[in-house]
Amino acid sequence: MHIVDVLYYWARTAPMRPAVIEAGGVVTYAGLAEAVEAAAEQLAASITNKSKPVALSVRSGSKMLIGLLGLLRGGFDVALVHQGLLKELSAIGTTTLVFERDTPTLDGGENIVFNEAWLKLALRADTGNKPLPITKTQGGNIICFTSGTTGRPKPVVCPPASWQHRVLFPLNSAFFSYERMLIVPGLITSWALSRAYEALHAGRTLCLAEAGLSTLWMADTYEVDTMLVSPQQALELVDLQEKATRFPLRALKSVQIGAAAISRDGVRRIRQNLCRNVIVIYGTSEAGVVAVAPFEMIADRPGAVGYILPGVDVEIVDAVGHTLPRGEEGFVRVRSHVFSENMAASRSSDQWFYTSDYGRVTDDGMLHIAGRTTEVVNRGGEKLALADIDDYLRGCAGVQDAGVCTVKGPAGFDQVWVGLVPAPAADLGAMRFTIEANPRYKNNIDKIFVVEVIPRGTLGKIQRDELKKVLLEIDQESEPPR
Repeated sequence: MHIVDVLYYWARTAPMRPAVIEAGGVVTYAGLAEAVEAAAEQLAASITNKSKPVALSVRSGSKMLIGLLGLLRGGFDVALVHQGLLKELSAIGTTTLVFERDTPTLDGGENIVFNEAWLKLALRADTGNKPLPITKTQGGNIICFTSGTTGRPKPVVCPPASWQHRVLFPLNSAFFSYERMLIVPGLITSWALSRAYEALHAGRTLCLAEAGLSTLWMADTYEVDTMLVSPQQALELVDLQEKATRFPLRALKSVQIGAAAISRDGVRRIRQNLCRNVIVIYGTSEAGVVAVAPFEMIADRPGAVGYILPGVDVEIVDAVGHTLPRGEEGFVRVRSHVFSENMAASRSSDQWFYTSDYGRVTDDGMLHIAGRTTEVVNRGGEKLALADIDDYLRGCAGVQDAGVCTVKGPAGFDQVWVGLVPAPAADLGAMRFTIEANPRYKNNIDKIFVVEVIPRGTLGKIQRDELKKVLLEIDQESEPPR
């Protein structure tokens, strides 16, 4: 069943149930449904080119849902973008943009302003009980852009069938039992959007907030019982709990961590400051959720990211694609219903999605990730995952944030370069001494630079190509003139 039709079902059967809570107010299921129907009618009448994907670029989650579901209701394919992705739209044939007033528009295309009246309609306490149509929604694909660690955007076409598969497991899993879910990552990401779909599909309440004190306030005020965050966002909330206002968060039953690796020390701090029950999620935009586990089950298993889900196939292969036995490390490839549906929508014949991760699968079905294949360096026969070095550096005294990248050295071999963001009033000498106290890293780090910020993507992943550019510029500026 299409998500719009499920929304309309809840609007008829539980019209005053809160669907979305945001800083701007509470949107009921009836209010959201009426806004979506109004948006669908106006957008279908306004958009000239109905055969090409329509881009949607708005800031708030409520507006994103109204615009997205309205376009799907109208039968359009929709590309979810932020302002930095507008230049990528020509690659998918997009010529129409739905945008907020006073934000960048699409050069040479059709630009349609998001109608604020739709949001006002959604926020109305009395919806007027306007009857909703019962015709089935035939709405199209959603195109999400994923960049991984490279920073190079890649469109992923997700048809309605793939979204239906994405919500099946969570809805029937004790791991994800909740009434109010707070999503911190923006709905522009397929990971966050799929969980929003899940909440609306189940008739639950979706809470949306930007990272920071507003997130903690909302979680506490509205008695949120589960929170979805990236590792970086979780640690930012932990910092606020440790250093600023402390919220009790008594209703919070679980914190769901995904999108990137997190250290044991990071999870320890989350359990002390947010919630003891931490759930680790491993997945991709292309294949959906692949593995899940409570952290307690994997705490003593380095690199473990969870048990592989039913209906998902994971294989470990060598450099030429030969399947390796259980327990051996190699390249991780995934096959799932979500991936199959996405490939069918893209008219691709690919049978497997190669994740660019390096890992292994144990006999009990646990997936272990050593790091990205492009982020594992070989130093004298010893393999080092850059993510492990990131974690070690962030745990050193005086380090506020850290990132690692590889740079070709004069001899043609990869060198490990480090960017450090010092904590306020940090002793740089003491910080360097702490780092070099560990022989494993002292002997495998070639250069250390102090930077203002570590470049990260939407979900907090380090953009290593961007970090490399920054460090190379610093290195060139520090070279003495010849």
